[in-house]
Amino acid sequence: MDIIQRVHEKFLLAGEKIIETLDGKYTYPVFVEQLKEILNELGREVCTEVIEEMDKKIYSDKQERKDWRVVQKDCKRTIIGEFGDITYKRRYYENKVTGEKAYLVDKIMGIDKYERVDLDLRGDILDLSTMLSYEKSTQELKREGANCNISRQTVMNTIRKTDNLQTYEKPQEKKKVEVLYIEADEDHIHLQGNKKSGEVKLVYIHEGLNNITKGRNGLINVKYFAGVRDGKEIEKLWLQVWSYIKDVYDEDSIKHIFVSGDGARWIKDSKEYLPNVVYVLDLFHLQKYITAALKDDKKTKRALLKALFKQDRDKANEILNQKLKELNPQNPENPITKCQKYINSNWDGICAYSLYKDQVIGCSAESHVSHILSERLSRGPISWSEPSADKLAQLRAMKANGISIKEAILKQRYEALKPIKLPKQTLYKERHKIKKLKQAASENITNLPVLSYKKTFTSMAIKSLLSQSVI
Repeated sequence: MDIIQRVHEKFLLAGEKIIETLDGKYTYPVFVEQLKEILNELGREVCTEVIEEMDKKIYSDKQERKDWRVVQKDCKRTIIGEFGDITYKRRYYENKVTGEKAYLVDKIMGIDKYERVDLDLRGDILDLSTMLSYEKSTQELKREGANCNISRQTVMNTIRKTDNLQTYEKPQEKKKVEVLYIEADEDHIHLQGNKKSGEVKLVYIHEGLNNITKGRNGLINVKYFAGVRDGKEIEKLWLQVWSYIKDVYDEDSIKHIFVSGDGARWIKDSKEYLPNVVYVLDLFHLQKYITAALKDDKKTKRALLKALFKQDRDKANEILNQKLKELNPQNPENPITKCQKYINSNWDGICAYSLYKDQVIGCSAESHVSHILSERLSRGPISWSEPSADKLAQLRAMKANGISIKEAILKQRYEALKPIKLPKQTLYKERHKIKKLKQAASENITNLPVLSYKKTFTSMAIKSLLSQSVI
C-alpha cells in the first residue's frame, strides 16, 4: 500500500508551489488552480488505493468471503466523484452455494451495480437539480470546485434512479391532537411526447396556524408530500398521507381532519382513505367563479355570499337564476352557469365554514404550489417526462420539509455498511512510514534554499510558520 508515500509526494509538491508563489513565480489565482489539481489528483489516487486495498483484504480473508470463489481478477471500473474520474481494479466472485456473482468490494464500499456517480456527488447533483436546470446544475458543480465532467443526461439519470428516500422518523411517543388540517392542490406541467399536459399533486398536513411576525402566519409542524399522481396513483398518495398520520399522531384522539381544496375530485376522495374528514372549499376558487359570473355587480355578490354563508342553497340558486335571465347569455357554458354548478357540487365544502366556524382556517395551497412546485416545474418553456417530474416534485417536497437530500441519500445507503478495517500488520507498517516521513520532513524542510536568503519577506514568513508548527 503506497497511500502514505503518495500523500507525502503531493505534500512536497504543494510545498514547492507555496514557496514558488511566495517567491513571486506565480500569481495567487494560478497557484490556487495548481493546488486544486494537486489535491484532486491526490484524492483520485487515494480513493483508488483504498478500494483496491479493500479488494486485496477480501481476497486474503477467506473467512469473510466464505463460499465465494474468484471468477476473474483485475476488472476495471470507473466512477465519477468530487475529485474526478476514479478508476480501480477489483475481483469478480461467484458464490459456490447460490451461484450469485458479484464484485464483493463494490458491495462493501456501497457502490451499486451500473452506478457511474459516487454517492457524495450524487447528493450534490440532486440538491442542485431541485433549484436549477440540468445544464445549470452541471455548471454550478464545476463552479463549486468539483473536478468532474457531468452531462445533462447524467443529471437526469441521477434524478430518475433515485430511490424513495425516508422523509420522516417515527417519534417515540405519538402526539395527541383533536384537529388536523390538510391542504391540497396541483401544478400543471408540460409533458413530453403525445401528452400535452400533466398534473403534479401537492398535499401538506399541519396542526394549524401560529403568528410568526405581525400580519404573517406560519403553519405548525407542516409536512409536505408531492408527485405526479393520476388514476390509481392518487390512492398511493392518500395512503402515504395516512401512513404519516398514523406514525406521528394518536389516531384515536383525532376528531376532525379538515381537507381544503379547489373542489377537484381527487381532493374530495380523501374521505375514502382518511377518517373523520370534513371537506372545506378553498374560498379563493369560490371567489374566482363568483367574480367571473357577476363581474362588477357588487349588490348581487353581497346577496349571493350572504345566502352561501347562511347555508341557504335555494336562495343562492335563485339569485344566480335571476342573473341568468337578465343577461340571457347564448353560450350554455357561460360563467354564471359554471358558477352555479361549482357552488352546487361543492355545497358541503361551503357549509363547513358555518358548521365549523371556530375551527376552519384559510387555505394557502395556491401559494405553496407556486413556491414548492411551479418555481422549478412549470415556470418557463420546460417539457418533462413523468418520471423526472415525479422525482423532482418529491425532492422539492423533501427540501420544503427541511430535509437535506444529500444526508438522506448517504444515510439510506451507508447505514448498513461496515467500517473499513485493514489487517493490523498493514496498518502498523503504514503508521511506521508516517513516523519516518515526519522525521525526514523535519530535517529537510530547514534546508530549503529560500531560508538562506537574508531577511526577505518569503524567508521570514516561512521561518515564522516553522517556528509555530509541531511536526
